[in-house]
Amino acid sequence: MTNTLTLFCVVNGESTSNAFPVEIESTKTIGDLKELIKVERTPEYDDIAADRLTLWRATIPIDENAEDESIITLD
Repeated sequence: MTNTLTLFCVVNGESTSNAFPVEIESTKTIGDLKELIKVERTPEYDDIAADRLTLWRATIPIDENAEDESIITLD
């Protein structure tokens, strides 16, 4: 049996309110995930090769009561 994961993706330098979900089977690879991210961000990512995407695993607490939107930046 294959489990489907829903991952919420946010682009470095963008607000957490711009996070978008991607559904992927737990047996798929990082390369497959990169391809799915490209599909979700069409046409914005049309000119970027999937293997050029850098993915980070992050846990980002989001305060739904906060008045300002968090901007994600990786150092």
